[in-house]
Amino acid sequence: MRIFLTVIILILSLQSWTKADDIRDFEIEGISIGDSALDHFKQSNFDTFYKQYYPGSDEYLGVEIPQHLSKIEFSNYDSITLNWKKNDNSMKIVALSGIKLFPNNINGCLKERDFIASEIKGILDDFKEESYEMDFGDMHDSVSYAIDLKIKDGSIRIWCTDWDEKTEKENDWEDDLNVSIDTKEFIYWVDNIAYK
Repeated sequence: MRIFLTVIILILSLQSWTKADDIRDFEIEGISIGDSALDHFKQSNFDTFYKQYYPGSDEYLGVEIPQHLSKIEFSNYDSITLNWKKNDNSMKIVALSGIKLFPNNINGCLKERDFIASEIKGILDDFKEESYEMDFGDMHDSVSYAIDLKIKDGSIRIWCTDWDEKTEKENDWEDDLNVSIDTKEFIYWVDNIAYK
């Protein structure tokens, strides 16, 4: 049984959940780790999606798919991201996330973050939790508030980003909630190689 990371499904199907410890048991907008990106999107669509760039390595590729560019109607997120190994022709997903915008509403974002984290913790068999804040940007005025739930084969991270006013204006960004599901291998690559 796949476990949905959506607030509505969380509320409506609470009684049907079973305990989970495999990262592939979770999904965002019907997509799971281990799926082929081609099961959900046509190869020709990938040219229209926003490419993710990693300055230290191109071992993995990724795209952000905003709702307006997707042929799939998202039920809970404004965009999703998918990542896979560069040389994998099947485009097997090793990391995915859902992004929901919370314009100028960091408190609402944090409330939803805490609710989602609580629901996920309730179904995990064995996990390690880490909560932290991280500031970044030119003046370190942007802040992310993260909860990591580390399990045997990866991690589920739920975080809110409160972008500083300058960054919001320059990039046309808004405060947002992110829910990401990542394999251990992808996490290691991002932490140690992708941005070196």
